[in-house]
Amino acid sequence: MSEPYLVTGCASGIGREVATELLAAGHAVIGLDVAGEGPDGADVRACDLSDAAAVDAAVAALPDRLAGVASVAGVPGTHPPARVLAVNLLAPRRLGAALLPRIAADGAIVHVASVAAGRSDRGDDDVRTVLGLPDEDAQAWLAREALAGSPTYDFTKKALVALACVQARDGLAHGVRSLSVSPGPTHTPILADFEATMGADRMSAAAQVVGRHGRPDDIAPLITFLLSPRACWVNAVDVRADGGLLGTRNL
Repeated sequence: MSEPYLVTGCASGIGREVATELLAAGHAVIGLDVAGEGPDGADVRACDLSDAAAVDAAVAALPDRLAGVASVAGVPGTHPPARVLAVNLLAPRRLGAALLPRIAADGAIVHVASVAAGRSDRGDDDVRTVLGLPDEDAQAWLAREALAGSPTYDFTKKALVALACVQARDGLAHGVRSLSVSPGPTHTPILADFEATMGADRMSAAAQVVGRHGRPDDIAPLITFLLSPRACWVNAVDVRADGGLLGTRNL
């Protein structure tokens, strides 16, 4: 594809690795990140995804056509709940709605969710409620429910998995897929934040089950494959990438 890929969260961790791998394969990459940083060769643009106006401005400055979108940016539960909701769910929703018609046929949106989605105690009705609300009303719902810390993160990732399926349905008419990838604990700059909100003992126990935590280069090849036309029949699904953590620990 001659069109560029868009990668959010390209300054570090999984997002940076995805951008690096796409560049190495000869693709053009546009990166969005609050830090305004990314790998050499990427066209990186500073954007605070918690700011809807900034997201709209970034979208307006993008090319008319994209090869696909890797929606990797996310923040842990150590951040204020409103920011967690905005970055982890509302920004991907906003970007997807604006960019889906601009993605080339056989392209895809790949959202990075988390195995933490399965820990959320909020039901599917809550997910549908929030996905059906405008941004301001979604934030008001979050405030009323008094979610904070890890429960906020878990819920936003559960809702993101559902959002990917909604966008997949919307993308059928355009020949564009949408799906999510759920990593387990991964060595990124925010791993310490997850230890703070989820408990260091729990995180250590997870590493013991599969021998180690994941690395960005464990996850990025899956994302780049799912972005490609080779994954043309993979759609509206969450793909777990946790080294077997959830599938084996209760055997």
